[in-house]
Amino acid sequence: MLFDEEYWQAPFDIYATLHEKGPVHRVCLPDGIPVWLVTGYTEVYDALRDQRLARHRKYANDDYTNHLPPEGLAEARLVMEDPPDHTKSRKLVNHGFVPRRMRLLKPVMEKLVSDLLDDVAAKGADGAIVDLMDTFCAPLPITVICDLVGVPDEERVHVREWGELVFSHNLVNPQGIGAAMARALVARRTDPKDDLLTVWAEVADDDGNLLPPEDLSHMALIMFAAGYDSTMGMLSCSTLALMQRPDLAKRLADAGEDELHRIMEEMFRMYSPTQRGFRRFAREDMEIGGQRISAGDTVLLSIGAADRDPSAFPNANDLDFDRAQNKHLVFGRGPHACPGAELARIENGIALQQLFRRFPEISLAVPEDELPWRESTLIRLPLSLPVTIS
Repeated sequence: MLFDEEYWQAPFDIYATLHEKGPVHRVCLPDGIPVWLVTGYTEVYDALRDQRLARHRKYANDDYTNHLPPEGLAEARLVMEDPPDHTKSRKLVNHGFVPRRMRLLKPVMEKLVSDLLDDVAAKGADGAIVDLMDTFCAPLPITVICDLVGVPDEERVHVREWGELVFSHNLVNPQGIGAAMARALVARRTDPKDDLLTVWAEVADDDGNLLPPEDLSHMALIMFAAGYDSTMGMLSCSTLALMQRPDLAKRLADAGEDELHRIMEEMFRMYSPTQRGFRRFAREDMEIGGQRISAGDTVLLSIGAADRDPSAFPNANDLDFDRAQNKHLVFGRGPHACPGAELARIENGIALQQLFRRFPEISLAVPEDELPWRESTLIRLPLSLPVTIS
């Protein structure tokens, strides 16, 4: 039983112990499902492209009893598909995340960050404590991803709540979210806009039929939940780390474009909240890291552990802005590589640099061990981040 209170607080200490034992481990998820947890960098790197590891539930054995979304879904566009079906769905997503479009968004994100930090400054005046999750780390990515996808304004107030339910495995009934996305998709067919929902609403299948809204709503849910939730976690975990290293925070704040890019790659390696990828099932008997995996077994690829593997990264648990080789796995690789990688790089870089330029003396307002953490094996983040800005 690897995943407990100690893990929620300090997963990297546990990864260090696992690295000493080998690259593959038999563990139980909190709900009792037995899985193979792959923690070695080389093994995770190779497995991310290994087509013998499938997303579709039809390959699972009877051990996998989860029926909660998203991972419990029998099938869902994009995240629970395998090529060639996945390839078709991926094209629907890639349209919205081409690097050129992401770069055009930079001025919009810079203005949004500046406005949010004005709010932080107002609420933190005279030494008042500000919850950075509520004022900055959550509203920034929620606004950005909702604009890209086209989530209606009236639904945005629910986004953080939905994401928390999804990634903490408490979303028992997704119909409310699905209905909101379905309504928006139907509306786009008569009132198109410059967003992903319009692209999806106009797509037809091989027979020329428009894809049903309920079929697309799960994809929309995962897109905006993953798109904002991972950035919310990245911003909060990075801010927490940099508040403890004011020398490095200043270096990030003062960095030029090229140095900022290099710094952010190290920040992603160290503090990305994505602890593992979605579950995969072995299509056949196979071997990973010398361990025999039986057909139907559930395999989890631990990104968080792989990116702290000392065999791949010397002094893996040290934050090193001058690290020469940094081929981290935060954005995955292969068919399921993150389509929003460029967006994440731009958004997090702008946000962290402006935050520490504006508030160089920002500090945690409570002891770190009092911070509440989400109990999730997927996305790690603090539920609140109380700070003082001067």
